[in-house]
This record gives sequence, C-alpha cells and structure tokens, in this order.
Amino acid sequence: MNRFTGNVLLDELIASARARPHVTAVVEAKTGRSLSFEELLARAATAGRSMVAAGARPGSNVVVTGALDLDFVVACFGAFTENITPALLDPNSSEATLRQCIDELEATVWVTTSKLDDTLGLTHFDPTGLAALTTAEEAEPRWSPTCDVLDPILMLYTSGTTGIPKGVPWASRELSSQIRYYSAATEVQTEFCLFPHLALVAIAIGRTAVLPDVTTLQPLKIPIDSVHRQMMKHGCDYVFASPLVWDRLVRFLEESGEEAPPIKIAATAGSALSGRLIERISSTLPRTTVRIPFASTEAVMPITVIDAPEFVYLSKTRTYAGAGVPLGAVADEMSVGVVPIESDESDFSIGRSSLASMEVGEIVVTGSRVTRTYFRRPDVECHAKLRDVVTERVWHRTADLGYIDDKGRLWFVCRKKDVIRRAGGGDLYPDALEQMWNMATGASISAVVYSEPSDELFYVLPGDSVAEVDEFVLNLQADRADVPRPTVVTLSGSLPADVRHNSKVDRPSVLRIVESQQEVNEGVRG
Repeated sequence: MNRFTGNVLLDELIASARARPHVTAVVEAKTGRSLSFEELLARAATAGRSMVAAGARPGSNVVVTGALDLDFVVACFGAFTENITPALLDPNSSEATLRQCIDELEATVWVTTSKLDDTLGLTHFDPTGLAALTTAEEAEPRWSPTCDVLDPILMLYTSGTTGIPKGVPWASRELSSQIRYYSAATEVQTEFCLFPHLALVAIAIGRTAVLPDVTTLQPLKIPIDSVHRQMMKHGCDYVFASPLVWDRLVRFLEESGEEAPPIKIAATAGSALSGRLIERISSTLPRTTVRIPFASTEAVMPITVIDAPEFVYLSKTRTYAGAGVPLGAVADEMSVGVVPIESDESDFSIGRSSLASMEVGEIVVTGSRVTRTYFRRPDVECHAKLRDVVTERVWHRTADLGYIDDKGRLWFVCRKKDVIRRAGGGDLYPDALEQMWNMATGASISAVVYSEPSDELFYVLPGDSVAEVDEFVLNLQADRADVPRPTVVTLSGSLPADVRHNSKVDRPSVLRIVESQQEVNEGVRG
C-alpha cells in the first residue's frame, strides 16, 4: 500500500495519478464525461479547499447524500484531501432518522444538491459542477500524514434493519485489506458501480469506476433495460448487485433476446440467495464468473466467498433438504466462528464459546476487514463487539445465525431477529425454509411467514413469480426437514421490500397482507 497521507483511498489515487495520470479513473454514464486519475486528484484538491472555506473542519465529519455522479466522487475525494470524513447517509431515511444521525455526527456541512431544512443548522455545500472545475496549473500539494491507520476515513450508516441506524467508521486498516483482496483480480479494468462507496474503492484499486445513469439505486426501481445499455457502452468487467437486480437483468435478457453484457465477475449478496437464481445467472452469462461474497457493513467484503458451481451443487444437495444457504470458505485475512446466541460479553473467549460443527448459533467474525467500533454508540458496541479475553482480538457479532459444516464451510439459516419461535417448541429459520422450497419451485424470491393465532406457516410468492408449485413436493420437503407443511399464497403484486434495506423482503408486511387475505377468504366462505 502507498502512504502519503495515511488515508488509503486518497493515497492510492495519488499513486495512480503519478503512475498512470491519463488513464480514466471514473466515467459518468449519464453525460459520458470522465476524469483521469490526474484530473480527479486535481479536482478533489480544489473541492477540498472549497469545503473548508464553507465551514468544514479538518478532522470532522461532513454529511453526504445525493446522486452517484462525478460531482459525488470529487466531493468525497475532496473531503479526503482535507482529512474530513464523509458520512454517507441514505436520503430515503425518515426525517427523524436523518436528524438523529446528523446530531451524532456533529457535522457543520451537508454535501447535497437538495435544498436543506434551515432548522437543521448545517451549511449547504452544493457539489454541482465540482467535476468541471478547472484551475490554473498548480504544483501537486505536498502531502503529509494526517491520519493513522485506525482513524475513520469513511463512514456508512447501517440500514437499521436490526434497530436504529448506526454509524460504522471505516479506517484505512479495513479498506487496505479490501483493496489487497480485490486487486488480485487483475483481469478487471472497469467496475459498474451500483453502490456509492464501492465506486470510491474501485478507483483506489485502480479500476475505472462506471457511474450508472439512474435516478434511484433501489433494486426494484432501477431501469434494467437502460442499465444494460450502459453496461454495453461503458464497460462492466466487475458488477456487484443485489439478487433482485440480477433476477431482473436475467429476466430482461431472457425476454428481450439482447446480447449479454461482457461481465467478467458477477457478484451478489451472500446470505439469503436462491440456488435457482445463481443457476439462471450462470446460464444467461456463460462467460462470467458468478461469485457470492458474504459481508456486512461492519465487516467489509468479503468474509467468505463461494463461486457458482459449488453454490449450486450444495444448494441442490443440502439447501433442498433445509440445510440453509452455503456461504463457503473463509476469505484471506478473516476468521469466523459460531457461538451461542447469548454469549457472555464480559468473559468471552472464542476457544471456550465456539459451538461444534453443524450446531446453529450466531456467526461471529474477526480479521483485518472487521471494524472495531460504532460511532458514538458504546451501548451497541459493548454488545456487538466481543473482545477475546485470551487473545485480545475483537470479534463482531453479525446477528446472522448459521453453522460451520464438517468441511469448514460457513452456512446461513436466518437473521437472529427473524427466528420463528413456535408455542409448541422448535425454532424455525425462515431463510433456510424459503431457499429449501425455492429449490423445488424454481422461485427466485419468496417469503416464509408464520401466523401465531392460527399456528400456520405460509410460503408466499410474488404475482409475477416463475415458480412451479407442486404442493406434494413441498409437503414432502417439510416432512423430511421436520417443519410444518406450508400454505402456499401468491400475492397480486411484488413482495414488499424493507424500506430500510431495499434488497430484503419486509416479512412483517407480507404477514399482514397474508392474514388480511385469509380473513377475506374466510368471510367469503362463511
């Protein structure tokens, strides 16, 4: 790793600007404009000075929201040049959530193109035009170390699916490890970026980051036909996208007959994934390596990695029988364990706490890509970060349940908060059940929900599902997995998505819809 300032994202940009000044660092699909590594660094330095002039303080945080475009990228790298930490917030969050995050950050500047509420008390820094700024020729700034390897350089807020959103500071320690890992894929020259922070990392790796022309990055709302055209035009060697995006792209290619984009590595989320979907992606993109990394906001990609052939094989042989979702082998510089769901934080030792293979518990991770803190949330930190009293290593509790099999592979069964606890005993893991039945029906997405009043388990499909349901087979699977037989329900529209995390199904909303339909049906029968 290069070291000029201590901020690995900026340091790698500086190195590329010196070694490959005229190579394209980032291209904006909407306008076709691009910046070389040298141009990006120069624009960033100017933007950083402007940010300080607007009231941002070196060593502080700035709030960043808005479109993923050239100005966003320049603004973030501009903050880096002045040792300012961009905190990336979801603009779709509720006003109360945004206000809480802003209060925590104690930011004085908000980088956004949107109009600000005056009651927030922040200075509005509009990034529009930052990428187009040109200045008289100046000597490159004399860079000097401004931060330590453990100092925050970028902050993301969690989606809040397990509670209120939490600020997760990423330091050069974690991001350096990620850059090392992904730099090994030397065949990748362009990365089509559907997540803002991945664009910053792609540039640091030395790739050309392609910024899509979309008005939203929500998986269900991304214009797939337009994204396909942009991939074909601007390049897409590497694409990380949610399962919903891949499902929609595969359907588009199947229905339109359009040429498959030249993707070299297609990556997708590694928890609740359908083996049938991975099969379809592999079939539709035969020249593409389909890869499934497992990660979280607090543990930067990847924790574990599994490629399509092994994933599909294990899905057909074990997921089909209710074993859960295979996450694969542990990636370099990482370690995983499985511990009892309620481990004692005060006297934790992975050696004493680890469960035997095949025993379900909470997945914990440690390594150079695992963050060590939450931003100003000691209450959460003391529970989520387990310090091993023997080794002093910090283990992060993922809130995911799973197990390690007899070959050392990690498996996922469901989120801790989603466990179905039946009055008669016997916990049910909805993600494992969804994927078990998806393997039989061919569904790419579904939801398993449980109605306590009727003690009934529902397997719910969206209205446009391609699933072929044979209830005899589903019942046979249920009997073999020792779980209740499901009632199959098909909704009239899509499965509702969690507003805090658009690639996850909102199971409580699904249950409300199903129970309402059941009441109507009973009324009609009555």
